[in-house]
Amino acid sequence: MGRTVTLIFLCIVSSLCSGQAVQKPRVSTIDIDNFWQAYDSTQTTQDTLRQQAFIQQLYIDRGTEGLHAFMRARDYSAPLWVRLINRYPKYWKSIRPNTLSLKSKSAEIENSIARFKELYPSLKDAQMYFTVGGLKSGGTTDGRMVLVGSEIATGNAGTDVSEFTSNWLAEVFKEQKEDNIIPLNVHEYVHTQQKGESKNLLGQAIMEGSCDFITELVIGRLMQTTYINYGLLHEKELKESFRKEMFSKSYNNWLYNGDHAETVADLGYFMGYQICKSYYAHSTDKKKAIKEIIELNYNNSKVVKKFLINSGYYTGEEVSKAGE
Repeated sequence: MGRTVTLIFLCIVSSLCSGQAVQKPRVSTIDIDNFWQAYDSTQTTQDTLRQQAFIQQLYIDRGTEGLHAFMRARDYSAPLWVRLINRYPKYWKSIRPNTLSLKSKSAEIENSIARFKELYPSLKDAQMYFTVGGLKSGGTTDGRMVLVGSEIATGNAGTDVSEFTSNWLAEVFKEQKEDNIIPLNVHEYVHTQQKGESKNLLGQAIMEGSCDFITELVIGRLMQTTYINYGLLHEKELKESFRKEMFSKSYNNWLYNGDHAETVADLGYFMGYQICKSYYAHSTDKKKAIKEIIELNYNNSKVVKKFLINSGYYTGEEVSKAGE
């Protein structure tokens, strides 16, 4: 009898432990708290070596797996953070409360992923890490990790960017609202579900734009970004210009060009978004279309080109003359 009771007890404990593992929160914000503790310590001295030691010991050494992955992806380091902290004091002061507000968004983020699961039942779980980065990226992914740089992701029109010589952040922030973090997070979460690496501009634009389109379906409204708002007003000329370059291996004019865009940066996102939206509109089975958009194989340029043709965004003749 005693042995039976013991076995039952062990089974219950095992079950509870398993349940706890499954219910582990997907959202981590501890890196944000650690950063501001390290930041406050840097303000106690003007010795840059001591400042670097504070960042290393209080932020990096205590950092999550996500922070360390973000550092590898964007080449972040203690000396870089110290340079940025000392160069842009007004900016850091204005962005601080925005980053700290992320801790109250966890439930809303979890709800958005639940909605994503409804639209795409094959959704694989991913862990979300909210960090303070080094002003290079608002978000990226590493395997099944979503990595968010809250110092960019939470900026808005009220953020002080007067110390910057480039207007890139000002352009990004002017369209961002307090709830921007939800669509940004969904966008990056979509990336964790994708496969393959793009071989040309077309593939990369669809890879990025598909994330925006799926995000729109998840949140139920048009995303408010500078490139989408500009793109909708200038679609005709953008469509023609993109057609001429879409099989190029250069992304310079369309993607990741915040520091040198002639008009608005990242208009390739808009083009990919419109292609996916057209594909979805032309599909009779919407759930199947969502699956096909997310699971597109970017390793295969022929498959990507076929996706473009099936989207109906360009005519077959226009595609055949692409590059001309």
